[in-house]
Parts: sequence; structure tokens; C-alpha cells
Amino acid sequence: MNTWRILDIDPTDDISTIKKAYAKKLKMHHPEDDPEGYQQLREAYDRAIKMAKQREKIQKAEVTFTADTEAPVQTDEDNPILTVQRRLSFQHIDATLDRNDPVVEEDTPILTVQHRLSFQHIDATLDRNDPVEQIDTFMEQVKALYDDFPSRINPENWTKLLRSDLVWNIHQSRIVSDRLFHFLHEHHHLPKSVWLILEDGFQWRELIQKPFYMDKHSKKFCQYYLKQLDEPGLRFDTLLAATHLDRDLFLSYRDAAYQALKENQLEQASHSLNPAIALFADDPELLRLQGEYCQRIGDTDGALDAYSRIISIQPDDIDSYLTRAYIWYNNQHFTEAQKECEYILSQLPDHPEALSLLGKCQLKLGNTTQAKVTFEQLLAACPHDYEALILLTQIRANMLKQVKKLPAKERKHALQQLTSQLGERKGLNKQILPAIHFQVTIATVALALIMLFQSLLYNAYVDHTKSTPTSNVKLLQDGLVNVSSPEALEQIGPNQFVQAKLTNLRSLKIYQYTKTDKDGNSYTAYENYLTLNETGDIGKITPSGYVKIGYLGDTPILVITKHSTIEIEKTGILEFEMGQVMDIPPKVLMDTKKMLQDLELTSLFDFNKLNQNQMVEVKYLTIPTIPSPSTPLEIYIYGLILLVLCRFFFGSLYNLYIITRVY
Repeated sequence: MNTWRILDIDPTDDISTIKKAYAKKLKMHHPEDDPEGYQQLREAYDRAIKMAKQREKIQKAEVTFTADTEAPVQTDEDNPILTVQRRLSFQHIDATLDRNDPVVEEDTPILTVQHRLSFQHIDATLDRNDPVEQIDTFMEQVKALYDDFPSRINPENWTKLLRSDLVWNIHQSRIVSDRLFHFLHEHHHLPKSVWLILEDGFQWRELIQKPFYMDKHSKKFCQYYLKQLDEPGLRFDTLLAATHLDRDLFLSYRDAAYQALKENQLEQASHSLNPAIALFADDPELLRLQGEYCQRIGDTDGALDAYSRIISIQPDDIDSYLTRAYIWYNNQHFTEAQKECEYILSQLPDHPEALSLLGKCQLKLGNTTQAKVTFEQLLAACPHDYEALILLTQIRANMLKQVKKLPAKERKHALQQLTSQLGERKGLNKQILPAIHFQVTIATVALALIMLFQSLLYNAYVDHTKSTPTSNVKLLQDGLVNVSSPEALEQIGPNQFVQAKLTNLRSLKIYQYTKTDKDGNSYTAYENYLTLNETGDIGKITPSGYVKIGYLGDTPILVITKHSTIEIEKTGILEFEMGQVMDIPPKVLMDTKKMLQDLELTSLFDFNKLNQNQMVEVKYLTIPTIPSPSTPLEIYIYGLILLVLCRFFFGSLYNLYIITRVY
């Protein structure tokens, strides 16, 4: 690559000149309009800057200061000026550069450069309006902000940084955006709040969808970026006190563990958790990940230890108390779970999850009266908590059931006491009616979706098996009939399933099509090759079947296959595991006579001897060259969706039964 030709300047060691040339050429090779040209320009710019800096190091060793006696320079008293002569040989710079560095150019001239340097105003040599210089300065600020961890995780600092005029400059903002996004490839440990600020400023989510952007940047990082916007994320402020920690290394392990747990890659999560814990074991977010990992592998003690450690670090972390309560409850330790819930409620008296779990613990421990009070408190705080309503209804029903078992003499008095204890039903009725409506709505919607997906599953099944479920039930009842002679076939009625072997099989070039009428109903049609050729429809529609003729014993019969089986036609033998007997449509019979003559098959097949009443639609072949088609994925998907919908439907019916049992 000729660096100077791309920059369109003579070889120079003046960084300001190089930057100006780069800025000028950048207008011709914008990264979005010409990504390849921009890439070459950027590489040339980087090489030129690198060479200039290497030459500057050499000059510091070789430069000699001489007075200019021929033309003395007038100077201000307070502003001394030195004249510096530099004899630069570009040919010998490789002595200080890596000899494998491709930036070294050949045939470069020898220049003598005279510089006048003002020590007081040396900054004046930089062009403060140079866009390249401005962008470089901006990126230095970005790096400085990122390198200071407390500043990095403060969203306000990023907001201030993005207020720079450079970001809002219509000519430079896209370059800034590209440079910053590239910087974040390797410097991506940021809180979600910062990612959202960056997205608001640059709209990278939209850019990522464009092919040229994905080509320029790592696809893996683009996916990572989208996750930072869409997922909850982890806290970073918990690391502020760990001043001696290699935070970026720790965050790499922690983030890898987080991603692995989201994908349920437990072994990979373990490989990331262990080194992270070795670096810093007191990060609550890491301990939370460890607790989740332990729960998934069944290590109850490890999970409890992790959440207990979080509580020791952050005593006010209510979520950790609640998670620990669920662990106790799921492992049948109801007393311990109850204590956890009682502590949470001592801090937050109306905490919904703690009230719900406390009521369940009380039920498990047989404290029905206490559970009733707990669920009533929960419903007072959350009137639409239908699970609490159902459990409270069950409690009332069980109490009434127990009273009704008492002798008649005691029952009346007990019912009066129970009515007094349970209180008026009016308040409960106001909560039950919305619950009934809600469950009826769920059941209705679930039933409608069940009917929809059952229809989709039915159609997919028929398309795959070429038979209806009713036909398959009949097959299971009647079984397959092995037909070896035309007489046996004549004794079989329509829709019966048979096995057979045909010889001298030939194609009649009659095709079966599945079409749809105006009302959306499917029907089967047949057409021969000659007619299709005349109408110009040949090849426009894919046939659903092919009509062929062959011998069953010494009698010709017609069959329909789902494949244009060239392998079968070579041997002339068709053996099938299952076929369904059907009546021959009149159109097929007429076309058969016509095509036998057109294909000159009358010498092989006598139309008058043809079985003109029945034909066989082949379902499954037995030849090894035509494997049975695999079950379509959509059948599995529809079946799974139906199972989930049935779960919702019957669950709603059960809830309705519970709610209305004592209504």
C-alpha cells in the first residue's frame, strides 16, 4: 500500500499536514458510503502518523542547533526563536523500525527542513480547528473517562461527554460514532444506564441492522450490545470499595458467568464463577449468580451460603431474604421459610410475595386460622391476587366441610361461630366476581386458541401422512391387507389400506393437483400432460401426485405415487408398505385411455383388461432409495403449543371450580 499516494501528499513528518490530508480525503471516503475506501484511508493515516512519530524520535537524537548567519531572524525579546536544521533520510528510518513493519516506504527523498519554534507558543503549531485533532482529543477523553472506574460508572459523566459539539456536528458525528463503537469492542464493561445513554446519542441499535455496519464490526459484539440494552444487567457500584482489584478482569468473568446462566450452560458458568470468586468474593452480584448456580445444580447448602453472605454484606437486601425463604420452602423447611417471611414483613408489612409465601407456610404447618388472616391481609393490599383468593376460598370451604361433619346438635352452634369468625361474605364476593370473570376469560381464550392450533395440527398431519386421523384409526382397526392378485383387490372396498407389489410400472404423465376453491376449501384435480402443454400450465404448479400404471398379477391397475420415482421406473417394480384403495375418478379413466395411445403403451397394457373401478394411492414406499419423509417441525410446534394451552384451559376450569365451590 502506498501511504502517501492514498493521502495524496508528499512524504512528510509533519503530523499536522498528515491530519489535514486525512480530513480532506475523509470527505471522499465516508465510512458509511465507502467502507472499503475508508478502511484503506484509515490504515494509510495510521501508518503515516506512526512513521512521523518514529522519525521524531530519531530527530531528537540527531538534530543539531545552528545559528542562521545568512539571514538573521528578528525576534521579540520575550519570545526567543531557534532555527533548527534537520536532514531527514526516509530511506534509513527502517533502522529504528521493525524490519517486518509494512509501513516503511521505498525511494523516499532526502529533505532538509528548517523549523522556527516558539517555546512560549508551541501549542500554536496545532490547528485547533482540525477535525481529526478534535476527534482524537474526544477519544482521549473517552479513554480517560473509561480508565477511571468511579467516573466510568457514573451516567452523568457520559451525558456531559456526549454534549460535546463534536458529537452533534453533522459532518463529524458519524465518524465519532464509528470510532466510539469500535473503542467499546474492547472496553465494554459499563452499567446498563450508560449503554442507554450511548444508544440515545448514537442509535446504534438501528445501525446494527444494516449489513455494512455488521461487516465492519464484530457480530459477536453487536449481539452483546443489544443484550446490554434489553436485559436487566448487573450492578457496578458494588466494586467501588475494591480499589486493588483488577476490575475489568473480574467483570469479564462475572459477565461470562451471567451469560452462561442465562443460557443454562452450567459447566461454562462454573468455569467463570470460580476465578471471579478467587479475585473478589464479596461482590453481592457475583454471590447472587453463585446462589442461582447452586440452586440449579441442587446444592441447597451452597445456595443458602451465597445468599447469607449477601445479607451479611448488605443487611437491608430484602430480595436475598425472600430468595432464601423460597429455598427453605422448596426444600420442605416451612418453619425456616416462615421466619424469613416474618422478618421481611417486619421491615415491609405489605410485601406481597412475603405475605403470599407466609400464608402458604402457615397452611403447610397446619395453621389454617393464621393463614386465613395472612391471605386476607394480602387481598387488602392486592385485591387482584387471584392465587390468594383461591387459597382463601379453599380455607373457607375446608372450615365449612369440617363443621358439616359434626353431629346435628353441635352443627348449628358451630356454624354460627364459624360465620362470626369468617365474617360477612359481601366483601369476599366483590373479589370473587372479578376472579370468576378473569378465569372465564382465560378459559375462553385458551379454548379458542386450542381450536385454532388443533386445526393447524390436523392440516399439517394430513399434508404429511396424506391421510386423515380417521383413516389411520380405521387402519389400526382393520389392519393392512396384503394384496397379491386382482381378485383380492376387487373384494376390498374404498379407503381400505393394502400392501402390494406391482411390475412393469410406467408413467402415464397424468398429474394430481391439490387446489383451493373460492370458499377456501381444498379439492383434488387431475390433468394430463397434453392438456397442460396446450394451455401452457406445464411446470407452473407442483403436482401432489403422479398417476402410473402397472401389473398386479396379470391385471393392469392404476396407482398414484407422491414421488416422480425415476429409480422405480428403471426397474419397473413398485413395492409399497401402505396404500389406500380409492375409486377411479372418471377424468383419470378418460385420460388413461388417451395417454396409453399417445405414449404408445397399448401393446403393453390393454385398456379393456384394466381394473376400471379401483386404484391405489400409495402412502409409504419400501424401496431404500426413497426414504420416508421426516416429521415436519411444525407438527411438533403445534403439538407443544396445544399442550400448553390445554394446561391453561384445564387450570382455569379447576380454579373456577375452587372459587365457585363456596360462592
